[in-house]
Amino acid sequence: MEVNVVNLSPKAMRFLVDALEYRMADYEKRLAQELDEETVSDLTNDLMFMESLHQELQEALKIPIAQVF
Repeated sequence: MEVNVVNLSPKAMRFLVDALEYRMADYEKRLAQELDEETVSDLTNDLMFMESLHQELQEALKIPIAQVF
């Protein structure tokens, strides 16, 4: 999956990365609990999507941007 983050500022991307890390940690804690199969499936699917977004944002943050003076 490829996310178009062209219109996001580096600050916005860092904010989203932090938010995703917080939410992913919460989902991982919830998955460690005893849950029904449907909930586990939903959480796992959402977690995989968030991990993909997280990775795309991290990669986008590595791309240098032109300085504006």
